[in-house]
Amino acid sequence: MSKKSLLAVIDLGSLSLRMKIFELGDKSIPKEIESVRKYLSIVSKAYTEGVISQAQSAELIEILEGFAEKIKEYKIKDVVCVATSAFREASNRAMVIEQIRVRTGIKVTVLDNAKERYFHNLAVKESQPCFVDLVSQGTMVLDIGSGSMQATLYDKSELIFSQNTMLGSLRVSELLSDLAKQTTHYTEVLEEYVSQDLAEYHAIEPKNIKYKNLIVFGSDIGFIKALAGESPREYCYLSKEQFDDVVSALLRTNTEALARKLDITPATAPLLLPTALMVKKMLDYTGIEGVHMPDASLTEGVMYDYAWTHKHYDLVADPNADVVSSARHVAKRYKSEKKHITFVEGAAMAIFDATRKIHGMSSRERTLLRVAAICHEVGKFINISNPSPSTYSIIDRTELIGISDKERKITALVGRFYVDPDFYMDERYKEIPTEDQVLVSKLTAILRLADAIDASHKQKLRDITVTLSADGVMTISGDTIYDMTYDKWFFENHTDLFTQFFSVKALLKVRRQIR
Repeated sequence: MSKKSLLAVIDLGSLSLRMKIFELGDKSIPKEIESVRKYLSIVSKAYTEGVISQAQSAELIEILEGFAEKIKEYKIKDVVCVATSAFREASNRAMVIEQIRVRTGIKVTVLDNAKERYFHNLAVKESQPCFVDLVSQGTMVLDIGSGSMQATLYDKSELIFSQNTMLGSLRVSELLSDLAKQTTHYTEVLEEYVSQDLAEYHAIEPKNIKYKNLIVFGSDIGFIKALAGESPREYCYLSKEQFDDVVSALLRTNTEALARKLDITPATAPLLLPTALMVKKMLDYTGIEGVHMPDASLTEGVMYDYAWTHKHYDLVADPNADVVSSARHVAKRYKSEKKHITFVEGAAMAIFDATRKIHGMSSRERTLLRVAAICHEVGKFINISNPSPSTYSIIDRTELIGISDKERKITALVGRFYVDPDFYMDERYKEIPTEDQVLVSKLTAILRLADAIDASHKQKLRDITVTLSADGVMTISGDTIYDMTYDKWFFENHTDLFTQFFSVKALLKVRRQIR
């Protein structure tokens, strides 16, 4: 029997701090042992003022000291503490994080948006009944947080689009707080504000999706479930009519009465209406008949990722599939040549796999290489004669859920440098840490070689195999019906980086001519 261990996951939210303790075992279903949530008496002003106040910092530390005692009580060795948008936008976050470490011993990791949404999506996949079946049709996953809203679209079991907007419930409430004091028609103003931001989102979303399902989750969704008479911590489905009733109840109930009814803090009550309006607007826009509301949170997402990477837990769906699917749709959006990038992707993966013992990279780096291969020609959409700078900019500025900001930067550099023989002299290369320079160089060497195999963009080789001999010679072989003179010449002139970096000679060989 595998040995069980405990994991504590802490989420530093804008309105509350939550800690969940889980029992994990190899390949076994994680079990929640205890959950603690403490509401902040001092509401974050990070969205409007850009700082975490001294008073709020002191309250954070006081609560975390209590969490630290609980961790000691359970004798937990593995602790993951994450912070999101409020910390991301606070100019003094480094000082606060260090104060927390010194006072409590807890190390805080500030998640970038892509990583935060990755954990959220992971929690939804694991907690939403029949998720795989739902996303086989047009499905919108709406993640409504305190600072922003993320809309992620699935169709035919693929993630095809994801976009973040600054429509978080707390952010909207803070921004419109002054207006609330100046008008008796605050609800109309709020609705107009939400509608305007959603209109900007709809302007850029894909237009060919037939929506069948809406999945909604977020920090305030549990309270909306409770208002509908459902359990806050269980999955539920509300028809459009039921959800409209919830919105109506929110419209006719003042915040003080709402706080008493749901037994929530006065700071939380005003956030439910913005959240509900976002969902209602999406239901109206998509024409979907109802909304799925799973019990999913950031803490569960972090836990499932930890169980997957450390305890061999089998997830409902491979998280890397969303990353690859997103990259394909980025390439499609920028009209990349599908046959060529598919060929280069396959060749890059074959070279990577054949040389694992030499390069020593992990499956994570394999995913980054795959994304770079899929997106390596997106810059041609902007400048066909000098695409590399545009390729870099597009990859670097396109958020791919599941890839962190740092990883996206590395991928963008690989997409820029694979055609640059002197990339070592580039300022972008010089400014990244040495270990990242090594990784960028390795991935660039492989992508450059993979792209060179299809120099003519005609995919002349079929059934490619890559073998590595004991004397350090890598042979890339394939069948063809075409003359390979140009392709061999081009390939031989693009092997230097690979040979220099891996001390491996690369050869391109035609196994047989197909007649």
